[in-house]
Amino acid sequence: MFIYKFVKIVNVCKPFTSLRTRIKSVNVMDHRYELERYKGMRSRYECPVCHHKGVFVRYIDTETGLYLSPEVGRCNREDKCGYHYTPKQYFDSHPTERPEANIIRHPKHITAPKSIDTIPKQYIIKSLGYASDFVRFLLSLFDTDVLESPTVVRLMSEYYLGCTKSGAVIFWQLDWHKRLRGGKIMQYNPETGKRIKNCDGAVNWVHSQLKKSGELPDSWELSQCLFGEHLLLRRPEATVCLVESEKTAIICSGVMPEYVWLATGGKQNFKAEKCECLKGRKVILYPDLGAFEDWKNKGETIARSVGFSLSVSDVLERIATPEDRESGFDIADYVIKQLRTGVRSNTGGQTRVLPLTW
Repeated sequence: MFIYKFVKIVNVCKPFTSLRTRIKSVNVMDHRYELERYKGMRSRYECPVCHHKGVFVRYIDTETGLYLSPEVGRCNREDKCGYHYTPKQYFDSHPTERPEANIIRHPKHITAPKSIDTIPKQYIIKSLGYASDFVRFLLSLFDTDVLESPTVVRLMSEYYLGCTKSGAVIFWQLDWHKRLRGGKIMQYNPETGKRIKNCDGAVNWVHSQLKKSGELPDSWELSQCLFGEHLLLRRPEATVCLVESEKTAIICSGVMPEYVWLATGGKQNFKAEKCECLKGRKVILYPDLGAFEDWKNKGETIARSVGFSLSVSDVLERIATPEDRESGFDIADYVIKQLRTGVRSNTGGQTRVLPLTW
């Protein structure tokens, strides 16, 4: 059995979409919108992901001649970037922008969207670094037979892991519109990887510190998003794996990078409004031990409401010991157990997990 057996799933819940709606969407996407034809460098733009200039081709509406949203298009750097955000994906996430939405004569009452307070992005840049105890723990897990771990370098660059002077890690919440929602500050034991809960400042928030220093107004309000949500824009076709903790998402991404690993940041954050970014995606849910039925039921309701395909993994329920259940293990605990016991190899500079014995 390989680590990839974690993706064995139960229960598939697909969004309610009529055949007529699907056909209409396909026809609109295939015929009405197309990539802009080359008209010199003025028809090529900066890629929103790799930020190279003159490589991004935008989609245009052939009926109006107008561009779609600036992020809808394809990067020509297919090997090094590969970003491609199609009109269908855009309209799945922004249904009110569909042309047919304009012909609704008696729309339901629509509440104006709530404004979202954000943190200036320079704070991410200031915080980036390997000095946190959490990153020290990651370095003890991945690619230990090389001087610099390519796995940890990738995780650092993808999740923008920050650090404080006291060695705490900052889990930044950057949404798929590139708005910096907040930063959760947490302390970890560098040897065990366990969260330190009994010390001052074990869990804190960047905005709280910025309010104290006067760098943010007292009226600033936190509006959380999924941890890692910004990665959805980079990989629009990849399957999404959703877990509870940020630590779990990062460690699992280290051994299963073919998926986009996101975290709710807490059981209470598994809500429909925070999962709107998953509309139209394939999602695999990984509940912690003891939370399977709750997350399964809640996940099915959210999937139907938002509109994404959901699969729920029961692998932890099948392999857990009574001690594991008592400790409330999650998928990362089993991955760590493998890596700690030396059940790993290094192939091509990437950590790979060998066959499991359990």
